[in-house]
Amino acid sequence: ASGEMLSINVYSKRGTPTGGGLLIIISAMCSLLLWSDLTNIMTLVLLGGFTYFGLIGFLDDFQKSRFKSSLSGLSQLGKTIFLLLFIVPFAFFFISSLNPLSSELKTLIYIPFYKHAILDIGKPGFFIFIIFTMFSIINAVNISDGMDGLLCGISALTVGVYAIFAYIIGNAINAAHYLFPFIEGAGELTVFGATLIGAILGFMWYNTYPAQVFMGDTGSLSLGGAISMMVFFTKQELLFLIVGGVFVLEIFTSLIQDKIGMRLGRRLFYRAPFHYSLTHRGIAEPKAVVRLWIISIFLALIALLSLKVR
Repeated sequence: ASGEMLSINVYSKRGTPTGGGLLIIISAMCSLLLWSDLTNIMTLVLLGGFTYFGLIGFLDDFQKSRFKSSLSGLSQLGKTIFLLLFIVPFAFFFISSLNPLSSELKTLIYIPFYKHAILDIGKPGFFIFIIFTMFSIINAVNISDGMDGLLCGISALTVGVYAIFAYIIGNAINAAHYLFPFIEGAGELTVFGATLIGAILGFMWYNTYPAQVFMGDTGSLSLGGAISMMVFFTKQELLFLIVGGVFVLEIFTSLIQDKIGMRLGRRLFYRAPFHYSLTHRGIAEPKAVVRLWIISIFLALIALLSLKVR
């Protein structure tokens, strides 16, 4: 019965326009051009990456739409190459002198709820860390786009938390009060985050169940890219494990099923990624989405708690 419910649910979504992520990108870009400081290097890199990842997604969505098949988009290898064409230069930029972060701060690793850096992995180690982390975050966000409104809600919460951290870290007085390293110019990330949340919520009006339009890879890849860059510019890389906990769960279940379950010849989860396991067990899609939103809200509050408990 649950399998029939899943097939009916998928069938009911056929014909819904996709590639609506362009609406998110265009609306966010218009606001950023009006309100952001375009002389800030962080803002420029964010704008460039946000647009670039969106174009990759648009190319994938266009291919799928053109051939009317979800299997006709970019291959996994092709998508990986396109992603790395930005991620690798970003990693070089981050550890270079072009990055406004101080040289002592760039390669440090911080953990939530602790005020001191726990490790300095050096430029070569941090270069590899950036590539692995950005690639993982972008893919985690991408595969979480499987239910109406799911990705919109979770990504808005994640961006919101990092925007708050950026506001505090980008203000010398607030950074000192909350025992964070001051990062000059990071306050502009708050403007970027606020405009992005506005664009997401505007799109979410039409994307909640039953969706009138899907964001497609155009939206999910651009959001994943934006979040991954905010993670590094705020120097709160490991905070993503908390605030982006649902994203982590999604990619974890998918990787376990794909890399281990397939080799064993059996399913380790009902479905992968995780949100499909919920509908497979007979939970209605709107209820599954709201429950995952609730978990994300709870995780966001825990992440914000780390501002004070240090």
